[in-house]
Amino acid sequence: MARWATRVQPSLLLFDRCLAHGRCVGVRIPEDEAALAALAEGALAPAEVAFASGLATLRRRTWIGGRVALREALRRSGLEAPAVLADDRGAPLLPVGIAGSVSHKEHVAVALAAPVAGDRARFGVDVEIDAQARPRRDVASKVLADDEHAELAAMTGEERAREVLLRFSLKESIYKAVDPFVRRYVAFREVSVTPLRDGTTTVRARLREGAGAFGIEAYWLRVDGLVLTTAKVTAP
Repeated sequence: MARWATRVQPSLLLFDRCLAHGRCVGVRIPEDEAALAALAEGALAPAEVAFASGLATLRRRTWIGGRVALREALRRSGLEAPAVLADDRGAPLLPVGIAGSVSHKEHVAVALAAPVAGDRARFGVDVEIDAQARPRRDVASKVLADDEHAELAAMTGEERAREVLLRFSLKESIYKAVDPFVRRYVAFREVSVTPLRDGTTTVRARLREGAGAFGIEAYWLRVDGLVLTTAKVTAP
């Protein structure tokens, strides 16, 4: 095992879950810069530490947090990877046979990792602070397609805010998973999602011409004041 493959301290581990799309790990990003630097030195590859050192303060914090979560998800999945930097679209650059995704907020980072056969399947993960824990501005007009507006027409207040946030997160996960195939910005209204009570999601994709008929599935859960979503996209 590499000298930097250190387990995440229990005080920083938020959760470790085996989800439908792979191993998902959440970590708390230390507020103290010295603690953050120590975490990076212990858990990341030298090339990852070097890359992070050139980032602005806030970006460095979230990048380190995301890579630490990814390293832990890989380790707990029995998967190995050299320094995981980023491709030209900003996604983690993982070896053939491994797929993964990272998401973060200022103090929280999550990562999803899974083995894959070939290059037809990709995954996405997203984390948001639950609207119940922290109200946010109404983004429905930017996030929801017409059919989704109709589904939420009877909702008001906190219930509606939480539903909009959940759909935003589901779409973020889907877009991360589809990006390696389409390699372009996908507008929020190109996909509609209906989260179901059992954690599954009905997905209706209207990707513009030339995008192909992808297989898309998405799951969601709320845990420890967070909204956590994952998606799997399979190429036609």
